[in-house]
Amino acid sequence: MTEIARVHDRRLWFLAAAAVVILTLCAYRATRTYTPQSIVIPGRLEGPAPPFELYDENSPSHLVRLSTYLGRQRVFVAFFDGSKGANRSHALDVLRAEWPRLRKADVYVMAVSKALPQENRKDMADHGKFPFPLLSDVDLSVHRAWGRFDEVRQQPLEGVFLVDRAGRVAWSRQVGAPEPLSNVESTVAAIVGGGEN
Repeated sequence: MTEIARVHDRRLWFLAAAAVVILTLCAYRATRTYTPQSIVIPGRLEGPAPPFELYDENSPSHLVRLSTYLGRQRVFVAFFDGSKGANRSHALDVLRAEWPRLRKADVYVMAVSKALPQENRKDMADHGKFPFPLLSDVDLSVHRAWGRFDEVRQQPLEGVFLVDRAGRVAWSRQVGAPEPLSNVESTVAAIVGGGEN
């Protein structure tokens, strides 16, 4: 066998092996099922905040990135039930009312739901603007990354998280379906009062 034939033979074996690896990885991704996230009822959750970038209600081309705010201020991330509309969320009502105190405490607010930007804009046109962005997680990937999706019921869950300046989840209040998120007032009071850094 000539040297050229041997090189050609080795290339064919390498390509065949690479094809098997690629097909195996594709089959794994296609058949992979996500393990349901455990739901933590009010308490602390430590760890790095999963990064995200989502479209806001102001423009379908405007992306809000969590990383933009880290290192400079704390970020309050609120997952709300977008199917009812932003104007019917008790958590968002509290955050809108407490916005001046939150800003004074150097806390930025982001609200996340599966609602489309145009649905959020319609809610604000009918019931008034929110001083913070309403972000659209249409494919629910951010909900899943933050443990805010019930895989069994196939529905998003509400919850609030405080992300510290270092990008870690310093505090959270999470609920499982179908309970609504409640007592947001005490959560905001603890954050504004310096109870949670």
